Amino acid sequence: MSLHGTSERLKETRILEFFQDFLYELEDSEPEDGVLTVPMVMQWMTGQSHKHLLESERIKFHISTIFDHSCLEHSPGHTVGFPIVSACTATVTLPTVHLEDFESNKTNITTAIKYGA
Repeated sequence: MSLHGTSERLKETRILEFFQDFLYELEDSEPEDGVLTVPMVMQWMTGQSHKHLLESERIKFHISTIFDHSCLEHSPGHTVGFPIVSACTATVTLPTVHLEDFESNKTNITTAIKYGA
C-alpha cells in the first residue's frame, strides 16, 4: 500500500473496504444459479476455491494486492479498467481510478470474474 496519510493510501483503503463489503454481501446472500459466491471469487483470484484446512497452509497463504494509480497514463482514453489477476502468484492488480464507489467496484469485479478479465 502507499504511504500512510497520502491520498493514494486513502483510496486504496476504501477500495479494500468495498471489496470486503462485496465479499460479505456474497456470503450473506442465498446461493442461486448464475450468482457469484465467495468460493468463485477465490477461484478467480488464487486458482483455489477452498479454504485451506491445515493451519500451516493458512499461515503461508496470502494474496498480494497491487494498486494501479496510473492506468489512465499507460492506457489513455479508456473508460473502464478491470482488475487483473495472476492466480499462479495470487496477485490482484486493481485499477484505482475505476473503483471509486461500492457499486462500481461490485460491477467491475463481477464483470471481471464472469468474463475472465
